[in-house]
Amino acid sequence: MKRHALSLGVIGWLVLFAWSPDAVAHTKGLTLSRFGLVDVSLQANVAYVTFDNPKVVDFDKIGDRHQKGWNLTSFDLSLTGQLPEFPLKFAMFLTFEQDKTSIEEAFLFFHKLEEFSPLLSDFQATVGQFRAKFGQFNQIHDHEWFLEDPPLIHTKFLGPDGVHLLGAEVTYQVPISTFLQLSLSIQSKGALDGFPGATSNTPPTFALHSADDVVVFPRVETFFDLTDTADLSLGASGAFGRNKPDSRDRTYLIGGDVLLRWKLGAGSYPYLRWLTEGIWAVRENPIVTAGANKGLQLGNDVVGGAFSELGYRFSQHWQATGRVDYVGIPKGHEDEHLRLSGGLRYLISSVAKIGIQYEHSARSGADRPYNAVFVQFNVGLGTVTPGVGKFLDPF
Repeated sequence: MKRHALSLGVIGWLVLFAWSPDAVAHTKGLTLSRFGLVDVSLQANVAYVTFDNPKVVDFDKIGDRHQKGWNLTSFDLSLTGQLPEFPLKFAMFLTFEQDKTSIEEAFLFFHKLEEFSPLLSDFQATVGQFRAKFGQFNQIHDHEWFLEDPPLIHTKFLGPDGVHLLGAEVTYQVPISTFLQLSLSIQSKGALDGFPGATSNTPPTFALHSADDVVVFPRVETFFDLTDTADLSLGASGAFGRNKPDSRDRTYLIGGDVLLRWKLGAGSYPYLRWLTEGIWAVRENPIVTAGANKGLQLGNDVVGGAFSELGYRFSQHWQATGRVDYVGIPKGHEDEHLRLSGGLRYLISSVAKIGIQYEHSARSGADRPYNAVFVQFNVGLGTVTPGVGKFLDPF
């Protein structure tokens, strides 16, 4: 009884601390896992979407995961924690949609492998279902995006929800003064077809039909403090796997990313984030996935594209974001595609925001130009902010 009373007292003290005025500026939420408890958080992402011409010829190529009208993009439940006396963290992110439930991520993270051997002091490991370290954007959950939909090149090569498959990953931080991290992960769709743990959101670039079909993701990244108020991240990513069932033909993805962040002083604004990524696919005898040649198997080609997104938070509650998307550098056997997006958000708090977004998609092959407008409602609550990490911007 005394033990329960002590636990309740600790929780009550933490809750009071979280609501104190001095704590708001520098806490993104409470973490109770250090006391052997599990952190629980909810995140709702709802959008109303309207198109002026939704009946395009090849909607998959357009790369929008929304339908006209109300969209429950996701309603996420996150469970996270860590073992009090062992360097092991765990996380599970459940996604509830209108007609199904799935696991977005569920993994174990060994963050101090020197517990096993001093030789492993610079290594970390992850096992389970997790977002692959390919570029910066693929590692961000959708409720943390600056805009409501993903970039075109990510939709085309990695899928509208990105790559978050089952597998294992090892990272190595090179023991030098400059931050330099190498990572290698191997992922597959899982061993149980139809089970929520075996995601159906496999990337369209690769043929993943069983647990024996794998994709390998190598990455190298570095980080620099340019000034007291600005930092720069650089990364290069790769991915390779079979592009057709029962075939030795492969697709090799090559990606590069640049992330510049600037924040004046200790406050949350003004704040600027500029993210640019490019992806190129070197394909061996691919089956074309979009455009006039859709469904045909053609010879080797290279398809590439890039996006550049600039987000600027100019006051405590207001943020503006613009993005340029282009696929067709080169276009290979696909159609080129240009898209322009702009959005304005009102941030109620770090985990609650309302936004409006306008998007213009230029002509692409047989698809005519069209415009789209998004109105987004994104609200979270819980002991910790879901996905708190280096990509979540402060409030």
